[in-house]
Amino acid sequence: MKSITKTIALSTCLIFTLFMLLSTVVALPFTGLTYGLSITLCLFVAALAFSLLRALWFTDRLIRNLTYPGRILGFGVTAFVALAAIAWIGRWFPVDNLGAWVTFTTIYLVTLLGFCIGYQIYFKRTVGSFDAALRSYHERQGR
Repeated sequence: MKSITKTIALSTCLIFTLFMLLSTVVALPFTGLTYGLSITLCLFVAALAFSLLRALWFTDRLIRNLTYPGRILGFGVTAFVALAAIAWIGRWFPVDNLGAWVTFTTIYLVTLLGFCIGYQIYFKRTVGSFDAALRSYHERQGR
């Protein structure tokens, strides 16, 4: 049952993403780049950027021998820069409003902290730590 639930969830996410992207692109010629369409496109770009950064920082394909805190720091900084650039380009809020940027940064840091705590709990319950999971993976791959 767990496998079918996971398959349905992943399929739903993929179909939703494709529907949203396609409908946004189709709507552009008719409505122009409205605020709502801009946000939708920005969120798609942000999701793509975060996926690429996650692959960069949390696999060992490009970056090897980096501790989990180092990976978190690298991901956190690069993801913030990417998200801030997307927010600025997409004009999510007035770019000259310092309070908006402080709030944006605070929300980002709290969210990042929440995900870090969540992953720590997950790894503790499953394999002990991210480093242990990576070590186990290397052993299975014969590296």
